[in-house]
Amino acid sequence: MKRILTAIVGLPVLLFTIWTSSPYFFVALTAIAILLALNEFYALTLKSACKPQAILGSLAALAVIYSFVYDRPVLIVAILCTVSILSLAWRVSKPIEMEQALVSVAATLFGVVYVAVLASFLIGVRMLPDAATFSHAASKLLTMFFAIVMMTDTGAYYIRTFGRHALAARVSPGKTVEGAIGGLVTALLTGPVCKLTFFPEIPMSHAIALGAAIGLLGQIGDLAESLLKRGAGVKDSGNLLPGHGGMLDRIDSILFCAPLLFYYSRTLSAGF
Repeated sequence: MKRILTAIVGLPVLLFTIWTSSPYFFVALTAIAILLALNEFYALTLKSACKPQAILGSLAALAVIYSFVYDRPVLIVAILCTVSILSLAWRVSKPIEMEQALVSVAATLFGVVYVAVLASFLIGVRMLPDAATFSHAASKLLTMFFAIVMMTDTGAYYIRTFGRHALAARVSPGKTVEGAIGGLVTALLTGPVCKLTFFPEIPMSHAIALGAAIGLLGQIGDLAESLLKRGAGVKDSGNLLPGHGGMLDRIDSILFCAPLLFYYSRTLSAGF
């Protein structure tokens, strides 16, 4: 019930930011989600005996968001190089903690890539301008994307109760092979439904392929975050969202799929 109530509150806000004329509402919402999820990620690393530079990582995340808003991807390389240099320089000033230097620097940098860079690909999609023959391109792409992600999660969550075969017992004991198949089937159905209801511009083959790819990558992303939590000895990344855990728990399946949607959006827009 908590999951449903959280969705009822959050979904209208998400749809508003996707469909309103200004993309900056979505940018602001995504930026907040990124900073919250990144903070939760760094909290996980602390439980694994790492000491990341959380402030440096957060500033880098804001810079990554800026690079996607203004379509300057070359800045991302500069940002990651800067994080590496500054993080190492900070560790040089603390030689008493030399044994933690490698894992701490790695955790700082990985957090920026895993959370900020991957999630910011969605900002790149939202900033996509409308083509003359293809109105509301970004809004339709993002609506389809979130519909597939949410339906994959819903299908896997409810169908897993009928499963008897563990999918990855050590990583996430509650997930089953049957649930994973159910989530994938739900994703495959959601793509064509979106195409038929509000997205006539894309071919049916694209809708099916997107459903399959997002349904598969999303579940891998979910398992990847479960692996991180299991290594840190926690069940949820946080308790921000009732029924969903933390922000990182909510966006884990989105992270692996966002680059796919971004590059597909660029290919699609080039064809119109």
